Amino acid sequence: MADLETARVAKKVLAARLANDRRVNGVGIGGSGGNYKIKVNLVSKDDRPDLPLDIDGVPIEIAVVGKIYRQ
Repeated sequence: MADLETARVAKKVLAARLANDRRVNGVGIGGSGGNYKIKVNLVSKDDRPDLPLDIDGVPIEIAVVGKIYRQ
């Protein structure tokens, strides 16, 4: 289990690592009550970056959301 502050630090580290990766739409924090995780939104399930299972004990959850378009 990861607290919110640990998740924020881990998100910052992972977001910096993935900043220029066009396969990634976004990096956020999910969960509540001391059970936080980092959520990575991807463009495609077939072309995904190599991600660890966790960063500093904060689990990483992957969601394929597709390409995001401006409206």
